[in-house]
Amino acid sequence: MKNRFWIIIFSAVLIISAGLWILISNLSLSANIVGIYQNNRLIKKIDLNSVTEPYEITISGEAGKNIVQVSNGHIKMKSAQCPDKICVNHGELISNTSPIVCLPNKIVIKFENSSENIDVKTGVK
Repeated sequence: MKNRFWIIIFSAVLIISAGLWILISNLSLSANIVGIYQNNRLIKKIDLNSVTEPYEITISGEAGKNIVQVSNGHIKMKSAQCPDKICVNHGELISNTSPIVCLPNKIVIKFENSSENIDVKTGVK
């Protein structure tokens, strides 16, 4: 009887966790509006879902140049002339909890809040 109780509890926790994971994954996928900031100033806002051809953005700063690579659904810091290259080693931006940051050049790449009058599904204001 004890084992059956723990199996039911474990199964319920597993199902709830899987449901929450799916819900959170769907929310983060639908909000693919990314903002690129330098010195707390918005440089460019990009809807990653509407990118048809990959392209690069070059940003100059105090520690040299950074190259941001943008493609459909993906964005990452391709290269940087700063000494530590933490922003390059970060990889692709996948969640709002971990933005891409280059401290020497004061660059932040992060997902934007979808409440800024942008239709998340169509990408239209």
